[in-house]
Amino acid sequence: MPEPLRRAVHQLVAEAVMSCQEVLRYTEPDQAHTWKRMTLYRATDTADTMNMASMLIAAYCQRTGMSLGTLESYLQTRQQRSRAAGPRESDRQELAGMLGDPAPGTDDHEARVGYVWSRQHAKGALTPEDDPQQLLTEACLHGLRAKLCDDVDALHSYLPPQMAAMARKVTEALEVPQPAPA
Repeated sequence: MPEPLRRAVHQLVAEAVMSCQEVLRYTEPDQAHTWKRMTLYRATDTADTMNMASMLIAAYCQRTGMSLGTLESYLQTRQQRSRAAGPRESDRQELAGMLGDPAPGTDDHEARVGYVWSRQHAKGALTPEDDPQQLLTEACLHGLRAKLCDDVDALHSYLPPQMAAMARKVTEALEVPQPAPA
């Protein structure tokens, strides 16, 4: 990958990570008045930023002679869906499953699968133990954001104690070692 493209991709991924952290931040209880608006803003910002990274890489691949069929395959264009169309029936059914609503009365296979998946996911969310990988991922996102914004002390004001402690450890790991005095 050419260095200028590599740097641009790294910058876009860093921006997406910051937006992901904000999605998590706006799910915290102290954000009750803005969670709907801000989680949607930041989630779509993340998607758009990663789309920009994908399109830069795709433009480079196209420039270097990659066939359109291969490029479409790598871009997974068959999976693409426009946000402008709004939530689909499968999205509504997945939400119904998460919230414990009755099973769908639909012939839409995708909607039924989403419902069943989300019911299982919701049952897992009710267990007191959180997935260690998920906890680590969230702690890393919060810790990176706190370190970048030089706001490590604020972690304890909006995160549960265990998460704040993990995020603080992430920020400590990011400390730049200082040379020993001569």
